[in-house]
Parts: sequence; structure tokens; C-alpha cells
Amino acid sequence: MKKYSIGEVSDRIGLSRDTLRFYEKKGIIHPEKEKNGYRTYTYDDILKLLKIRFYRRLDFSIEDIERILYKSSLSSHRIMVREKIKEEKQVAEKHRQALLHLNQLQKLYLDVERSLNRFDLRPLPPSYQLEDNRLVNDLEISDLCCLYQEYRLLGDSAEQTSEYFLISEEQAALMKIKQRLGQPPMLRHKTCVYTIVESEAPAADVKDILNAAAWAKDQGYSPLGTAYSGCLLSCAADEQNTRSIHYIELYLPIKVQK
Repeated sequence: MKKYSIGEVSDRIGLSRDTLRFYEKKGIIHPEKEKNGYRTYTYDDILKLLKIRFYRRLDFSIEDIERILYKSSLSSHRIMVREKIKEEKQVAEKHRQALLHLNQLQKLYLDVERSLNRFDLRPLPPSYQLEDNRLVNDLEISDLCCLYQEYRLLGDSAEQTSEYFLISEEQAALMKIKQRLGQPPMLRHKTCVYTIVESEAPAADVKDILNAAAWAKDQGYSPLGTAYSGCLLSCAADEQNTRSIHYIELYLPIKVQK
């Protein structure tokens, strides 16, 4: 049977010499050693190395590959593959969710750039109002929610009336947790004055709410008497790096005259 040097095997199957020595050290490949100390590989060794490379591509551990090659039956292989599929699905779902959150962060940064200290009109997206903190903790979604404060407008002043977690209906659907939420109250408003303000505190200042109400009235809109604010995930340092700046988004529901 033809024998191959370590260099020939490396060139033929694209594995470095160090990798071949590593697999030998781990005991999953057993090249012969000639009297001169050089390693030689058989055709059977090359087939095993191709299998090792294939299973490593699938992220099987060295220990699992050793079991597959030497220590388990076909039925055991099938069980290992089934468990690996389950594991990879979990990893894929984790990556899907990570990409979802990264895209949301990217959108958040764009929103800050476009809406900082500017007023426009937009809907408050349909969101589940989660007042039961136990549910939030049981589902381990506190970081996926936004902690919102609700305010009541009182003429030329405003006061906070409640605080709760909000998670958008879209987010809950993408995270596949709608069924687990049950049927909490849904908060939605078709048209709101929207802005983002800077603050040293992680909550809106009453003057920001009153400024939004004043802008609405100047535009001919009628505030409905409530406002909602939440601190966005992102914050930054000022130019001197002496204090943190929080970005607060503010929704002021209005009545639009037809």
C-alpha cells in the first residue's frame, strides 16, 4: 500500500503539518514512524483525516470525532447528529436574535441623529404594557423592554402617574414570546408628537413634555392629555467625558383635525 509523507498529506487535503501533528497528539490519527523518524500516512489515514475535517466543519469536538471514528455504532452516530442539530438550531436562534437587536441598535442611533431636539409626527407602535414585573423576570426579557413613564398633562404642568415596561408587538413576535405574554393591555396611539431629548437624568424633564405640547398647539394639534417617555438603551459621554448623557424619547398623543 502506498505511503504518504506528512508534506504530501498536507498538500493533498489542505491541512497544515501542525494540525496533522495535533490530531496525532490527540490520538485520533495514528501515522507510522519510519526508522528515520519521519511520519508516513496510508490511504486509510487520508480518509480518516477527511472525515475529521468534515466533522470539525460541523463543529464536533475532538472527543466526539474520536467516538464517531472508533467507539460508537451507527445508531449512536445518529443520536449524536440529532443532538448536534438541536444544538445548532439553538445557536442559530441566538444569532438570529443578536442580529435583530443589532439592527434595532443601528435604527436607534439613526433615530437619535434625526430626531434629537426636533419634533415630528409618528405613531406610538402597538406595545404590550407589562406592569407585572414577575412576568418580565420569569420571561427574562427586562433588557428587551423599555421602562416607560406615563404623564398626565395638567394645563401648564405635567405629573408622572405610572411607570411600566413596554415591549412592542413587533418585537414580541420576532422574539417568539407573544403566546407567553398572555393578554396584557396594549398601548397604541395612531398620531403622536415625537422627539428625542438629551438629559443627565434617565427620565424626561417636565419642561420637555410641555415643550412638546406647546409645539403641538402651535401646529394646530390638540394634545390628548397624556405623554409617554422612555430612556433609550444608548447613552454617551459629553465632549469633556465628565458626565453621561441619556437619550429620552417622548411620545405626546394628539388629536388631528380632519
